[in-house]
Amino acid sequence: MKTLRFIGMAIIAVIMSVNFTACSDDEDETATNPLIGTWQEVDSPNYNIWTFKADGTGTEQEYYQGNLDEPYSFTYTYDSKTSILVINYGEHAGEDEIDSYDVTIDGSTMKTIDRDYGYETTWKKK
Repeated sequence: MKTLRFIGMAIIAVIMSVNFTACSDDEDETATNPLIGTWQEVDSPNYNIWTFKADGTGTEQEYYQGNLDEPYSFTYTYDSKTSILVINYGEHAGEDEIDSYDVTIDGSTMKTIDRDYGYETTWKKK
């Protein structure tokens, strides 16, 4: 009887440890991708707001003189090893419109440098 109880307890312990191990993979997406969330440009009275989602999609809202000009949808990739952000706005005038940036994030401040033109922009996380 004691042997059966011991075997039963051992099986329960194994099942519990498998259950906890399976749950340990549920990582917070923002820990692996610091871009996720909404960022507002702070360098200009005419500004953009980028929103990055965990699924690799996002939106850009352009504000001109305080009014929303036109929102855009995009897909993006971010390489945390190289800190390079690539945004694909989709097809425009017959070809894909793709922008790439060098990214530096320090807390709630992000700086981007356009890899084609060298423009630097500062963003604050909302």
